[in-house]
Amino acid sequence: MLAKLLLSAIVLVGSPLLAAIDDDDDAPLQDPNQPVFILTPETFDQWVFSNGGNSAQAFSQIDTQVKLRIEAVDRVCSLLPPQTLKLHLAADRDIKKFRDQYDQLKVKYQNTKQNPNNVQSIYSAIAPLQQQWNAGIIGDSSMLAKVIENTLTADQWAAYQKEQAERKNYHYRAKIKLALATLESSVPITVEQREQLAKLLIAETKPPKKFSQFDVQVVLLQAANLPEAKLKNIFDDGQMKSLNQIFQQVKGMEPVLKQQEVLPD
Repeated sequence: MLAKLLLSAIVLVGSPLLAAIDDDDDAPLQDPNQPVFILTPETFDQWVFSNGGNSAQAFSQIDTQVKLRIEAVDRVCSLLPPQTLKLHLAADRDIKKFRDQYDQLKVKYQNTKQNPNNVQSIYSAIAPLQQQWNAGIIGDSSMLAKVIENTLTADQWAAYQKEQAERKNYHYRAKIKLALATLESSVPITVEQREQLAKLLIAETKPPKKFSQFDVQVVLLQAANLPEAKLKNIFDDGQMKSLNQIFQQVKGMEPVLKQQEVLPD
């Protein structure tokens, strides 16, 4: 993906984009014909927000998420006006913290001429910001999450936790269905087998620590770690052979899943 993003950002000396940049801003290149990497504002936003569009669209999106989340808490807990204000202030702090980091890096790197060999180091410098965005600016580690816990009364907190657990389990069941569809693309199974496996996964596995692009792999890795006897009660020997091949591939992703901190405790 990084290589694809670079194609639109590497230009030759003499191009209009390069000519638009003041040569005094950076040290001159030793070879005037050498390609240079220019991190445009558009490319910077692609790196940070992935499919979230440009910065204006991304920050509009997070504003909407904040509004919807606080409204969801209010529906469950019937917030008092001072509580609602505290939650909005906490969310504002989360967004400001992220935006300050975003602005600092963008000013540092956008429209600077770089040797293409330095691109990976620049991408690595921006990667933590991208990880924050992907994890969620108002996620479990946010100031908003902490203030929700500290602001709600005991009864409100109990109701909120119950609603969150129900929402998470509902979301996880959808991920199990997606994982089963992935399995079925390689291992033909009957409707009855699918239902039996779904019940087994619901009973024996847990939702990811946080939902992400790796949800299906989290489900399949837990399935791979189930006692083989429980799976043999559902599938025949030929199906088990195919399943074990898939499970071996998924187990190879375990280090990545641990690094991404998505595996359930």
